[in-house]
Amino acid sequence: MAELRAEIDRLDRMLVELLSQRQRYIERAAEIKAHREQIRDEARIADVLEKVTAAAKKSGLKPEIARAVWRELMENSIALEMTCFEELQRAK
Repeated sequence: MAELRAEIDRLDRMLVELLSQRQRYIERAAEIKAHREQIRDEARIADVLEKVTAAAKKSGLKPEIARAVWRELMENSIALEMTCFEELQRAK
């Protein structure tokens, strides 16, 4: 069991690093977008969920887990992007 937990911890560290990279792109998007209305893009959300579902099926991850994780990730990313956007607007 200790070996399994060590591997899970290793994967968690890798996931944190990847999510950190993703967050930097979200922060950059807040700098690029000109209008608050551009932040929440329902078509993009649907597109990401389709791609994640396909990738999950291909890799053996249960699609319902992938979709739930990505929905939460996207909602938090949208909130972060909105916060960054508003801070940038106030700084102007």
